[in-house]
Formats: sequence, C-alpha cells, structure tokens
Amino acid sequence: MSTPVDPRSGRFDAIVKLLQVAMVLTGVCAAIGAFITGPVADAAQLATVGVLLIAPLSRVTWLIGRWFHRGDPKYALVGTGVLAVMLLGTVLSR
Repeated sequence: MSTPVDPRSGRFDAIVKLLQVAMVLTGVCAAIGAFITGPVADAAQLATVGVLLIAPLSRVTWLIGRWFHRGDPKYALVGTGVLAVMLLGTVLSR
C-alpha cells in the first residue's frame, strides 16, 4: 500500500531554495569579508549585510502574496504592517 502524494507538497519549494541560496551567499561573503582586506572585503561585508536584510524581507513579501491569494487578508495586512514599520524606520533614521 503506497502513501498518497500530497499535491501541495511543493508549494514552499521556491522560497526554501531562495533562502538556502541566501544562506550560502551570506556565509561566502562573510568569510571573504573576514579573511581578505581592501575594497573586496568592504564589498563582501556590504553584500553580507544586504543579504541578511533582503532575505527575511523577501520571505515576508512572499507570504503576503500567498495570504492575499489564499484569502487571508488579516494575515496579509499584518505582514504589510511589518513591512510598513520597517520602511518607516528606514525613512526616519535618515
């Protein structure tokens, strides 16, 4: 007797792959920034911080789209609020 295949089993594959790539990229850039000097290290350190900021924001954005598509507007609005607070903090910090 075989186990039935869940048709929804691959729905998170895209975001999982994106976050895995972000994790590897962060590690590589952090290692380059730690062990090399000069402008290459500065660029690698900046890339590390950028990936660390963009990866969670892309996940929240993906979840907002998913929640709107599924018909969960309350969750989508909370996610939108999280992004709005982050944007407001960025604007006010300048």
